Amino acid sequence: MTFQECIDYMQRNPDGFLATASEGKPHVRPMTVWLTDETGIYFYTSRVKPLVSQLEKNPNVEIAFHQLGTPPDMDSILRISGRIEFVADMAIRTRLYERFSWLKTIGTGKPDSPTVVVFRIPQGQFNYWTWENNVNPGPWVEFPS
Repeated sequence: MTFQECIDYMQRNPDGFLATASEGKPHVRPMTVWLTDETGIYFYTSRVKPLVSQLEKNPNVEIAFHQLGTPPDMDSILRISGRIEFVADMAIRTRLYERFSWLKTIGTGKPDSPTVVVFRIPQGQFNYWTWENNVNPGPWVEFPS
């Protein structure tokens, strides 16, 4: 699988489960990718959620995406591991507000609102699982390549 195929997979299956660690304990929550391209995998959240402080203390994350198969095809899972970066780039934040206009009702209602936190995984590793490689899921592949 290439990173472009990962991008395609996430565009088809944008909902995943993001894992963080805080004080040695894992925390998993559903997250939706709102943008993915060669610059990374983008998410957003509210500053009031514990996720933000967890990411500030430990920016290492892993996210798993699941795609149901239709028999005889089997399900597949794409796992991505990396270190997040917070995104202050107003062009990216403006794209988020254009895509989800309801964000204009939160905080200042503008892309520079401190209430909405945008973050991305710019680089890391991915692993693709299917039933065929269940016992030997294959290597973790670095991205971007």
